[in-house]
Amino acid sequence: MSGPLLARNRIRRMNRAALPLAASLFLAAPVALAQVAPRGARLSYTRGPDTEGCPEEPSLREIVASQLGGVDPFVRDGAWHIEVVIRRKGPAFQGEIALHDRDGRALGRQELSSPICGVLVGDIGLALSAVMRPLLPPGPAPGSVPTSPPSGPPPPSAPGDAAPPVSPDAPPKAPASKPPHPVAAPARPVPRPRPPPDRPRLQVGAGVLLGAGVAPSVAVGFSGFAGVRWERFSLSLEARGDLPIDAEPYRGWIYGVSGVSGSLVPCGHADWFFGCALATAGGLWNVRDSTGRELALPYAGLGFRAGLEVPLSARLAGQLSGDLLINIHRTHIRPLHGEGWSAAPVSEAVALRLVAFF
Repeated sequence: MSGPLLARNRIRRMNRAALPLAASLFLAAPVALAQVAPRGARLSYTRGPDTEGCPEEPSLREIVASQLGGVDPFVRDGAWHIEVVIRRKGPAFQGEIALHDRDGRALGRQELSSPICGVLVGDIGLALSAVMRPLLPPGPAPGSVPTSPPSGPPPPSAPGDAAPPVSPDAPPKAPASKPPHPVAAPARPVPRPRPPPDRPRLQVGAGVLLGAGVAPSVAVGFSGFAGVRWERFSLSLEARGDLPIDAEPYRGWIYGVSGVSGSLVPCGHADWFFGCALATAGGLWNVRDSTGRELALPYAGLGFRAGLEVPLSARLAGQLSGDLLINIHRTHIRPLHGEGWSAAPVSEAVALRLVAFF
């Protein structure tokens, strides 16, 4: 994305975030100005549970100052009070901005959200910079060097300090050069801090599933997984077990079939939706009715998963997913007498899981 397009998107996001607060500020301006209060505002910045990786208050103040030419508009004795609260809401982060006057009356309120907390704090800083610009104290631009006031007439010299007479033959003295006028130093912009690195969390899940294409008929099974989760990515190890089923219409030479497999599951997440790649390996067990002999047959597949993740609380979510795998190593059962059976080229599964985050 080009630089001008990034700048336009940034300005558009700032205007969209600051518009409700700016409108509330305009409506409350007569009441606030009648109080003859000092300029600036007091800032309260609070982070809720599961937001330890979010930027701290100094980072927010630097973002606001960088948009106001290096001036920090937040002071202890400010007439207005700005409250910023960061909370986690499911897989995303929510920020609430509240503006109050010196008597505690609400002047404006706005809510923002983002799946990345660093981006959310940046948007809050852009919104606050637009609202705080009218509260800046008047004066020269930050970083400028004040010029010295013009000096008055020199004090009269004492009689004993009188300069010696100048000889008429002495060459005239050159006029004293005036000191150069001090040049204002350019303002040094405050760099915008980078969002903090996305800290991984532990995720553990379990659920029930229906599978087809591996065993001779539809199988009911269970799955469980454990792994790490970032905002946009997760990596898990998953185990699956299918309950034994009767292998109709092959009753007589097979008593039942069950399966156990393990999978490596990398996933990408976007809001409530996710997509994963699957690499699965395991085996099928069958018991022959005539001999009671148990056989283990290998199985392997590659495919993908798509699903929906619905947040239930800050640490719990429900998942509904569907798998589609290509059986790269198909299971074959060949009895001595009767018809044989082979796994389908493609297998499917639908699962419902409960996920916990730590």
